[in-house]
Amino acid sequence: MVGFREHGVMLFLSKDLYLGFIKLQADKKLGRSYAGLLPFTEGLFKLGYISQEVYEVHKRRYNASLVEDNRPTLEKLERKTKHDDLVKQFSNVIKAWPQMKDKSKTYWIKKAQEHQADIPNAKLILELAQTTKVLE
Repeated sequence: MVGFREHGVMLFLSKDLYLGFIKLQADKKLGRSYAGLLPFTEGLFKLGYISQEVYEVHKRRYNASLVEDNRPTLEKLERKTKHDDLVKQFSNVIKAWPQMKDKSKTYWIKKAQEHQADIPNAKLILELAQTTKVLE
């Protein structure tokens, strides 16, 4: 036997209302409960049964999408470009390491230390520095 659920409400929707419910759920990327509660909240407010304050709180809550917006921002694109450039530069440094002067090696060692957590080739440069005795 199912326990008593004081606030649970079961709704039987016509085909047209159900189709609207599905469209709302898809368009706003909402879970089933939120897709039901959002128009319910809108209706209660428009009919005058809840205050503006209660409406705003619930509207924000029930508009929360299941899917995070992963569209790239300008900041993310710039960060990725900088990261990709560093990956390429570190790769070139590894190839040119034997021919590089100590002053250049020192510069790239410092740069590799700054980026060793997020760029694998930075770790390789630090290993090269260890094996060629540049780091001491």
